[in-house]
Amino acid sequence: MLGVAYKRDIDDVRESFALDIILLLERKGALITYSDPYVPNIQLDHLQLSSADSLTMAETADCVVVVTDHAKFDYPGILERAKLIVDTRNAFQSASSDKIVRL
Repeated sequence: MLGVAYKRDIDDVRESFALDIILLLERKGALITYSDPYVPNIQLDHLQLSSADSLTMAETADCVVVVTDHAKFDYPGILERAKLIVDTRNAFQSASSDKIVRL
């Protein structure tokens, strides 16, 4: 997952949809990793997670979900490495790829 802050380029996770998405996916059996340059750690229910490098995360994840489109992310590098991207923020608006699903 890219970005857990509730909006771009800040460190505030209050009312962030990313937290709900993480819990829903985890309850369905997904192994969750996230990358957020502004939020180094999160604690959710029984989950304690630390932010990973975005390029490493993209390379190892089955699916990258863009929830917060921070300016610091290397979007071309993420696109190159990711197997599948669900883009909820139009972060890849200028990219054309079959591996991008836009919501």
